Amino acid sequence: MTEARRLRAVTGDGNHETLQQAETLLSELTGVVSARIVADPDGQIEEIHVLTDDRVAPKQTVRNVESALLAQLGIEVDHRKVSVAQTQGSSGPVADKVIGIGQTAGVRRYLFDGYEFERKMPQSIICRVRLRLDEQEFVGEAEGTDIERGRLNAAAQAVLSALQAAEGDEIAFALDGVRSIDLFDLPVVVAAIYGLSGRTRTYLAGAAPVQESAEHAAILATLKATNRWILSTR
Repeated sequence: MTEARRLRAVTGDGNHETLQQAETLLSELTGVVSARIVADPDGQIEEIHVLTDDRVAPKQTVRNVESALLAQLGIEVDHRKVSVAQTQGSSGPVADKVIGIGQTAGVRRYLFDGYEFERKMPQSIICRVRLRLDEQEFVGEAEGTDIERGRLNAAAQAVLSALQAAEGDEIAFALDGVRSIDLFDLPVVVAAIYGLSGRTRTYLAGAAPVQESAEHAAILATLKATNRWILSTR
């Protein structure tokens, strides 16, 4: 089966824009923890690796991947290029509304628009994160120590600060922690957050594979967890 269109895997400035767009799309599917796409220099998809929890059967995940890429990006892939690794017992009691393909169409969601780190003192940094919602931009910043855990926490907290500025006092967030782990030899960043709405406290979790950097993955993991919960409060 040939692909209806090619992934623009590497653009002129070295960004993996369409590749990352496709991976982000797959990471939003129900049950998916992380997704990685391997493309050749011409942009042809060679492999799609998906890590899932136990909520969705592997065969159904493959069908979801095919449907999502075709419906959202116009990319047709051979199901034999999709490999699924499933963790056991990982669905757990995470109180997070799961939104799969077909449920997100037309929904207003916060999109990641960029980030930067600034050194404040020899051992501390400031992270600034830019988010977009429709035509509006929201900027959040957070300070941390210049070590891996401090940079990950600052990246996640900057996302929460931007979301707080956008959402006002209706809801609130509390960062529980961010950690980089290895799953099936793939580096993944996991973010754990409390979402507060009225008297209700919800434990949120999100994960993203490390591609550009661990800090970038921390931002995406935080957005993955919080975007779903924010939608559920509206």
